[in-house]
Amino acid sequence: MTKRRIVWTSVPIAMVVIGIGVLMYFWNLLSPYWQAEQQAATYVLDHTPLDRLESYSVFTAAGVEDVFRGQDSFGRTWYAFYIPAMRRAFVLPSTSILPADEVKKRALARGIEVQSVTLGYVSSDEEAPSWAKAGTAVYEVMGRSNGRLAFFYFNATTGQLLWQDVLVHS
Repeated sequence: MTKRRIVWTSVPIAMVVIGIGVLMYFWNLLSPYWQAEQQAATYVLDHTPLDRLESYSVFTAAGVEDVFRGQDSFGRTWYAFYIPAMRRAFVLPSTSILPADEVKKRALARGIEVQSVTLGYVSSDEEAPSWAKAGTAVYEVMGRSNGRLAFFYFNATTGQLLWQDVLVHS
């Protein structure tokens, strides 16, 4: 074999080996995150009316929780809020949840420059506010109020403002 042929044969092989190594590195790096999501989805499918999942998001205002939207076997849409710390899911029919656009309108009416709207659930515990003793679905609206970063929490079924946190410096 000539030197040129050895180079042209070994370079592609080396690139494939390096590519596989990089892929395995990222797979091992990200797989714990996927496992947590997969466990949450499995729990929701096994313990709630949901038979098919349509969307997924993470809510972090009351601790980390997984929020799923999906349908049951009759085609009705539900929201499932899985709280890993409690190993429990709370479920509400989508018909009882206000659309995010409606909550955004309510926030805009209060003078908030809306940056994001996130649906979540505040579960009941000893430290929960009195309105959350039975557990409450909430929308967290992040935005600016008078130039400051603010977080507003609206009841997801009634649209009532529950509480707000405005940062002093942002």
